[in-house]
Amino acid sequence: MSDSLTLARRLGALDDGALTELLVRRQVATRDVRDFFDLADALLEPSSVRLALRAIDRSSLEFLAGTGAGDEPRDAAGLWDAALAHPTPDGTAVYESVAATAAAVLHDAPASPVRPVSTEPDARSAGADRAAAAERAFTVLSAVSELVQQLRMAPLRIRARGGVSATDDKRLAIVLGVDPVDVGALIELATAARLVTVDGDTLVSTTAADAWNLHSPGRRWLELARNWLAEQEAPYRLALGSAAPEWSSGANLRSAFTAAFPAADAAMTERLDHLDHVAALLGAAIDGRPSAFGRAALDPAPAEAAAIPLDGELPAEVGQVYLQHDLSVIAPGPLSPTIDSRLRKLADIETRGVASAFRISQQSIDRALASGETELSLRDFLGEISLTGLPQAVDYLIGEGGRRHGLVRVRRFDDPDRGPRTIVHTTDAALLGAIAVDQSLSPLGLRREGDGALWSRVDATTVYWMLADARYPVLAEDVNGDELVMRRSRIATPARPGPAATRADAVSELVLRLRSASEQSSDDSTAWMTRLLDKAVRSRSPMTIDVRMPDGSTTQLQVTPLSLQNGRLRCVDVRAGVERTVPVANIVAVTAA
Repeated sequence: MSDSLTLARRLGALDDGALTELLVRRQVATRDVRDFFDLADALLEPSSVRLALRAIDRSSLEFLAGTGAGDEPRDAAGLWDAALAHPTPDGTAVYESVAATAAAVLHDAPASPVRPVSTEPDARSAGADRAAAAERAFTVLSAVSELVQQLRMAPLRIRARGGVSATDDKRLAIVLGVDPVDVGALIELATAARLVTVDGDTLVSTTAADAWNLHSPGRRWLELARNWLAEQEAPYRLALGSAAPEWSSGANLRSAFTAAFPAADAAMTERLDHLDHVAALLGAAIDGRPSAFGRAALDPAPAEAAAIPLDGELPAEVGQVYLQHDLSVIAPGPLSPTIDSRLRKLADIETRGVASAFRISQQSIDRALASGETELSLRDFLGEISLTGLPQAVDYLIGEGGRRHGLVRVRRFDDPDRGPRTIVHTTDAALLGAIAVDQSLSPLGLRREGDGALWSRVDATTVYWMLADARYPVLAEDVNGDELVMRRSRIATPARPGPAATRADAVSELVLRLRSASEQSSDDSTAWMTRLLDKAVRSRSPMTIDVRMPDGSTTQLQVTPLSLQNGRLRCVDVRAGVERTVPVANIVAVTAA
């Protein structure tokens, strides 16, 4: 039986989920695929097989090529799911084109892996490596934490082809304290750890970041490294851990990868440069040499245990700061994330590092009060974390903020005659007059509404944030006049659809098309025979056909097909030199001449 027919029948028997998963995995060009026969042919094309073999390890390749020891690989089901082989009662059968392509790959591959390069540092460089790894790990933790904070203030737009704009790259690099080329890798790490996610075309922070912030520094680093490692495709995960417990990088990573995956193409090997870049950024490897951080990432121990030695490598976190009379806040060490996050509400960061500096202003106090803080909660919080008490200047700003807070109020109002409107009201007539003539607020189209109020057709949320950006002491109210806490940032629930989910959407139409092709069902042997004959007619290829005669016997004819219409084959009988017409239903076998 033909390999294509066998595969077509197996494909037709798959449920929609398994079929979609196969199409996602093999990434078949779907334009010319009309039925399961076309799909089987496409999957068995040598070029398609060659692509599928890229992620197949050497021992599985040897099995497919028939050059191994004869034992089936442990992941034989993976070969079935990739349509490279199929199970039979006697074992696993490999399709002929798959076996030929696998043999060609092994023939061209190096006979044996390159011997690993020694990466053992001397005693002097070992200390420098340890310090460099700790510094890089701390930088990554600080930068990812800052990225989350930035997204909570203002989400980022993602370009259609992925990544953020060059302008955002440069701006974030300054804020995060890294090179612009590292911004994409930091977003990649934060996304893998589900601290940020893409919501539509926007990058936002997630609720998982709050739980992440509660962990120790070493545990937070492990969350970044292990989740990023888990997101890599299987060949890369295996190669990175090939020298476990050491983290494989540099020449050793490339040697291990090419030895284990002989069919890998240039694009796959080029990605190793990116993996090395991220590993260096994390501090998992220093100039190709493994570090304690890399070993911890590969350690099978639970994160709680594996993080303990890393906590000793990273700078100790502090929970108190120096409040200065000039309204500056100095943190003598890295602040614990929970304190840092709350301090950000009432102060703007000026410098970030092992020691960070913040500055309190009237605007930052107003921002904190608008986020749900009160005069009392601000004084209590600063009193708990301050090593220098509460300076008079800071206390004055808090009091002034409390007096001003809510002086301007915004509320949605449903007018039965004129529809929904937004009301802006205040008891301060001078302040209301200033808002009415403020050119920065002209897009709101504010109009007088009696004494002490303005109205707009713009929604209340937009009105609130435009007033806040213009530095007015604004407060949002619900329809009953109760205070609302407004949050500008969107915080998403973490999700990990993965690239496969995106590709699955692209093949859903093909699955529907295959299911609707019932007249060419892969279970119909006549349809398969018709397909073979149609190909022979179009190519005028000589062939041998076995024809069932009326008495039940079978005769063999060598023919050149001429046409195929209405279930009948018109052909030239090569031996007899005459033209014949044969019902397709009577043809029991077709063989190329």
